[in-house]
This record gives sequence, C-alpha cells and structure tokens, in this order.
Amino acid sequence: MGLFYNNNVAGSGVAKKKPKKNPFFRFWELFFNKFWTLFLLNLIYVLFCLPVVTFGPATAALTAMIRNIYLERPQFVWHDFLKEFKKNFKKSVAVGIVDLGVAAVVIITFFQMLRDQVMDVKFNWLYVLSLSVLAVFVMMNFYIYPQIVALDMKLRDIVKNSLILVFVNVLPEILTLALFVGFVSLFYFFGFYLVFLLPFIPGAWMVFVSVNTCYPTIQRMIIEPYYDKIGEINPEIPDWELDDEDAVFEDMGGVEEPIDLRAERKASVQAAKNGKGGRVIK
Repeated sequence: MGLFYNNNVAGSGVAKKKPKKNPFFRFWELFFNKFWTLFLLNLIYVLFCLPVVTFGPATAALTAMIRNIYLERPQFVWHDFLKEFKKNFKKSVAVGIVDLGVAAVVIITFFQMLRDQVMDVKFNWLYVLSLSVLAVFVMMNFYIYPQIVALDMKLRDIVKNSLILVFVNVLPEILTLALFVGFVSLFYFFGFYLVFLLPFIPGAWMVFVSVNTCYPTIQRMIIEPYYDKIGEINPEIPDWELDDEDAVFEDMGGVEEPIDLRAERKASVQAAKNGKGGRVIK
C-alpha cells in the first residue's frame, strides 16, 4: 500500500451522512458481501430442520439472521442463530407445523391429481381458487416470520397483519413467489441432480429475497408508525440517517481539510527543541 498511498497525509474523513442506495443495487451488494455467510446460514438451517417439527423455529432463526444482514448489523452466526432459535421457538413452532401440514396436503393432492388425471373443465375454477388461496398463504409467510422476530405481538395479531400486508405490497410478493416456485420446480424436475445443493443454497437465498422485498413494507406500515406514535426514535434507523439538529458537535467527516502529518511532526520536534510541548487547538 505504501507504493500507492501516502500514509503521511490524513484524509478528509468519512462522511457520516451516506447517500441512500437504490434497493436493487443494495440487494446485490449485500448478497455478494454476505455470500459465504448465507452459505453457512443455510447449512445451519438444514441441520436445525432435521427434526422436522423444528422447521418453524429454524425458519424464524434464519429470518432473524437475514434481517440483521438487511439492517447491516454485526452478528455471530452460530451463537446468534441458536439464540434466535430459542427466543422465537414458542410462536414459530405453531406456524411451522401449519406450514408443513399445508405443504403435505398440497403435495398429496398434486400427486393424486396426476395419478387420476383429473382434467374435468367443471373443476377448473376450483383449482384456480385453491391455487390462489395457497399463493396468499405462502405470501403471508413472507410477513409472519419477520414479524415474529422483530415485533413483540401476539401470534393472532401477526397473522392478521400478514394477511393485510399481502394486499399492500403485491408486485414484490408476486416476484418473490415466482422465484420460490422456480426453485421448487427445479428441484421437482431435476431433484436427483440438485438434492446435494439443499444443505448449501436455497433456504437462505429465498429468505434473503423475501426479507429484502417484504420487510421494508413491515417497517413502513408497522414499525415506523409505532415509534412515531410513542415519540421515540426507531432503533432500526442507522445513526447516519438521524437528524443532527440537537448534536453538540458537528460531524465534519468527508469535508474537513486533509492534514499533513509530516508538517505536524516537524512542528512537534521544533517545539520540543524550544522547550515547548503539546499542540495548539485551532
């Protein structure tokens, strides 16, 4: 670094007020920055899902970890995953059992239809209705698990909120749902070849997508109005986005003049020779 960077000159500092990034570019920046973390999280997630009944708590823990990534909070993967698993166990285990029950019914019904080749036109409307209800149910999960890990609310209120939010943020949900269906389709058609990827890829990636597309709606519709109502600062807002009107000192990062450290050292040496020490505060 010494060949290309002058260590004797202090730069202008880092600006506290960062410009807001486009959500699309921020998504990919987080994804590539946390690629190996997502890889590890998926492996832990699969291990915690092995007892099957722990599917819900494991999904809640994974969601909490992905939420921390979204909020750019530091975390210790193994320790924090276990902590979130225990913390959200009670609420999420019920949701996980319902999810698994619905998934079992859908799979059994699907293969039953294939076996019986049920293609009667009279029942087409029933198929469409069933798929629509299933789609809403899946999209509700995009909101249920983030609310479990982020909010102190009763489960019935979380479910109610999730049903309402499904019809507020439709386009991002449909895109996320399409990605989920695409993953499932790949494993259905190429399951034998892709099954070895299950411990490493799909779970964390899909939760990462759903948190990035749906959690902003939870922030906008639930979290921010709550803190506005009680007159407190939303703890999810990073420090560099807060208003500095009441600050005692002004952060000059990014705008102050660079300092030549060599000149400062020479002045200090000269002051020492003259029997004077210290530095004048300007």
